[in-house]
Amino acid sequence: MNPTRPTPIDEPWPAEGLESPGRCPLCGEAARQTLHEDLADRIFFCAPGRWTLHRCGGCGAGYLDPRPDPASIGLAYAHYYTHTVAAKRRRGVAGNFQRAVANGYRNARYGTRQTPASPLGSHLPWLFPARRRAVDREMRFLPPPAPGARLLDIGCGNGEFLARARDAGWEGIGVEPDPHAAEAARGRGLEVIEGGLERLDAPDGSFDGITLSHVIEHLHQPAGTLRRCHRLLRPGGWIWIETPNLESSGHRRYGAAWRGLEPPRHLVLFTRDSLRGALERCGFDDLEELPWRPLCKRLFTASAAILHGRDPYRRQRRGTRLRLAVAHAELLARLRPERREFIQFRAWKPS
Repeated sequence: MNPTRPTPIDEPWPAEGLESPGRCPLCGEAARQTLHEDLADRIFFCAPGRWTLHRCGGCGAGYLDPRPDPASIGLAYAHYYTHTVAAKRRRGVAGNFQRAVANGYRNARYGTRQTPASPLGSHLPWLFPARRRAVDREMRFLPPPAPGARLLDIGCGNGEFLARARDAGWEGIGVEPDPHAAEAARGRGLEVIEGGLERLDAPDGSFDGITLSHVIEHLHQPAGTLRRCHRLLRPGGWIWIETPNLESSGHRRYGAAWRGLEPPRHLVLFTRDSLRGALERCGFDDLEELPWRPLCKRLFTASAAILHGRDPYRRQRRGTRLRLAVAHAELLARLRPERREFIQFRAWKPS
């Protein structure tokens, strides 16, 4: 979409569809500071309204106030990511080789049965370290499942991850509010509940693992969701979360244009400490910060496009200054986890 033409972002959000959380949705603190004003959907250009992001004076998380209420939030997703099953891409010789090596690594480490697969996959950490990190993230660092181990993916999208987990031996179920995404996931033969977590009819202690990939920032009640996840896990079960990092180098550099803000779909933005504190308050312990992977190239390129009024999903040119900024940010991300673009935690429910 061309952002220079009139778009829904030029219109106000319906007044009857707004609500004010008043306090931080994560920790309940009332004290706050204004972080960004006059934010708009400059990513998909589909959500109306202008938005203010506040920084909690207690836990340090960011949150929108006012924000869309649960009944109207669907307006923000009119042209969101497509959730259909991705079409197979044509690959050259090099692409097919890398795919076979990645499948070999996935099969060796996670017990999947992907084809074509190369025995060179056992050497992937040395041949293609960046690709190995990408595969580990795709698999969300799944541990080997015990017989009958059950997995819940909240916001499962088109079921791509659940299908991989099933191939690795997990019994998976998904929850997905987008009906088109849920339909695509069911087309893979997966069990998916359409709607939010409140639609899941499962007793406490039903799951060995729960994953939320870029979901918690979209939730009106993130603390309530974490508490429900804790109840749903068996003793010794784990939760895996990935979400944008409000203290990242990208946010420091691009401010209101940072790709990770995504108003008004991202209702709450986390820091490492605020997410860690929320998990601990909900009863999780033994938090593990998962390994670094390169993200700055993608996030910085999109943020630079937003800053200059361009569509971040069009192909962008990266000049020397941007390349140097990316290299510096990736070095910081390796050395200082609090500066990474995304937070990625795994935490356990005590046995």
